[in-house]
Amino acid sequence: MLVERRATNSDLDPLRSLCARRAGTTKPNALQQDVAVVAAFVIGLLLSHSVACASDQGDHGLPNVLLIMVDDVGFSDLGCYGGEIDTTHLDGLAQQGVRFSNFLVNPMCVVTRTSLMTGHTHSQSDNYRRSLPVAKLMRKAGYSTSLVGKWHQPGNPLDAGFDSFYGFLGGAINSWTGKEGRKHAIQNDRDTPLPVDKDWYATDAFTDRAMHNIRASVSEQRPFFAYVAYNAPHTPLHAPRELVEKYYRRYEAGWDELRQRRFEKLQDLGIIDDRYTMVEPGGEVRRWREMPRSTQLQEARRMAAYAGMLERVDWNVGRLLNLLDEQDVAGNTLVVFLADNGGAYSNGDIHTYDQQIPWEADSMPFASNGWSFLKNTPFRWYKSSAYQGGVSVPCIMRWPAGSRLLPGEVRHGRFHVTDLYPTLLDITGQAYPSSDGARRLEPLYGHSMMPTLEDQVPDGADVHDEIFWSFNQTSRGLILGDWKIVSISDGPWSLFNIKDDPTESQDLASSYPRRATQLSEHWFRFAQDRTTMPASWREPPVDFQEGWGFHRLRMVLPGYVRCVPAMAAMNVSVDTDLQFHFDQPVSFRGSEGKTLRLYRVPDPQNPVWESTLDGNDPSEGSRRVTFPLPQLAPKTTYYLLADPGWITVGGRPAGPLNDGAYWYRFRTK
Repeated sequence: MLVERRATNSDLDPLRSLCARRAGTTKPNALQQDVAVVAAFVIGLLLSHSVACASDQGDHGLPNVLLIMVDDVGFSDLGCYGGEIDTTHLDGLAQQGVRFSNFLVNPMCVVTRTSLMTGHTHSQSDNYRRSLPVAKLMRKAGYSTSLVGKWHQPGNPLDAGFDSFYGFLGGAINSWTGKEGRKHAIQNDRDTPLPVDKDWYATDAFTDRAMHNIRASVSEQRPFFAYVAYNAPHTPLHAPRELVEKYYRRYEAGWDELRQRRFEKLQDLGIIDDRYTMVEPGGEVRRWREMPRSTQLQEARRMAAYAGMLERVDWNVGRLLNLLDEQDVAGNTLVVFLADNGGAYSNGDIHTYDQQIPWEADSMPFASNGWSFLKNTPFRWYKSSAYQGGVSVPCIMRWPAGSRLLPGEVRHGRFHVTDLYPTLLDITGQAYPSSDGARRLEPLYGHSMMPTLEDQVPDGADVHDEIFWSFNQTSRGLILGDWKIVSISDGPWSLFNIKDDPTESQDLASSYPRRATQLSEHWFRFAQDRTTMPASWREPPVDFQEGWGFHRLRMVLPGYVRCVPAMAAMNVSVDTDLQFHFDQPVSFRGSEGKTLRLYRVPDPQNPVWESTLDGNDPSEGSRRVTFPLPQLAPKTTYYLLADPGWITVGGRPAGPLNDGAYWYRFRTK
């Protein structure tokens, strides 16, 4: 039996502090909020007491570990993080455990999963050549190790220390068919991927297998390390019809209003404070009030698919938590829930939005940038970006037998995904070796979170003084103490004091050039000395700034260097031309009948300008193409559509611009 943990006078200090902070408030609903917070505290304390008193399976003393990772969930999506999605079970987990307000990951799923498994940054690990996957040490400690869901790492999970694997090796699947593209992707261990059953649904199936693995471990009286890596809610956004349709009306308010609601709820929950500000979206986000009603309804349906998919995740998390109770192992099980990166940016194609049905297996539903702007409230930008919107995620932990934190507590110190690896070593008594056979191992980058879980450090203490990010040429960043530099699209470094300005609202690079230079030099030294990243990832920044979406444009425009107006630019003059720069000669031969078209967001049916392309264009053979535009309307978002092959660059035809996966938007003054 576990030792019962009784509430003490010190346990009540947070409630006393709450009452002191509330004293004299002028908010009309302050009393209701106080009652709600106190009720949540008491319920959480009782639930924790109940869980802690449950007998544990076996006498091994080692805690079980249930690690749950979701794909592309934004910082504020869960109810317990300010969201309007119904996440009852995760909210309950937060009441029983602890939420982290400053838990950081990496800009993309694959690089975060590398850090999770190795305790290193992605480019430090060098495809596991300089790392020892954590599952190997867990297995050495006597754990049964299992993975269900998404791997997205080198080789097969069985090579990384997992006893069993059920899921897929790649980056994303169709949640109804289990296919990645056109190929079957779901497999057992090393078996060839095979078709799934007709009524198969990824989130449910992964939970079923995880529950099977946990039951088997308990039956064998072995501690378990169960890693549940859901594909959801990664696109395509597939969910049961009844879950999608329940959210249609909820999202008709639009991303602007809902972001404000989330911001206020985050404040009320104590997750953010008055240092956080509402940052304005860039030119990549359409303003809700400017879109026609038909587009607003279409967009509400798109986000409803995402919400339904995430609610289904929550229901399945509830199944896992109930199983821990049924098996009498909840008290000594460390449950960790987190996302792999911030909310994902737009995908899809404006011409096919209404054709995508989330409950149909052959559909490909996506959500748009505006909803990503909502998901990552209160931060700017998205997945793939080292800005806070791309790397800030919800993280919840519950461990009644090992944590001394109060149920329902919010911790504000800075942590990084690499901190989970040394935390697991701490709780299992394992030491990290300096080598693995003949291989020298890179020292762990993270730091154990156990002092925080044992309440040995004050709230707000940062476990991580330095965090390094790099993802392709898309984004790079570095936190060093209170300061952060970040770059997107190869552009110049921006500098922020994230202690005073956690939402990165004020770029201080021009005010503190020496500080920016110091951090830049540190970034390049780390990249050179501590990683194996390719040279192209550490090219010096260029002297012009492209905004969000630039990385998508250069996927379909060969030799693409920059455009004017810049991608996602704000405050563009109404008297502007359209200009593309390439590093190879362009040609319009074969472009007859294909067009480049400019639209206003308020009127997606009628272009305000359309090109006429043929082999006699004066830009033929040059590396810069200029299109004169008519005078534009003020305070309006514009976007381009283009037919595939509208231009050829270096002998290669350009792909399409579709205001979805490959978009180009800007906003006028």
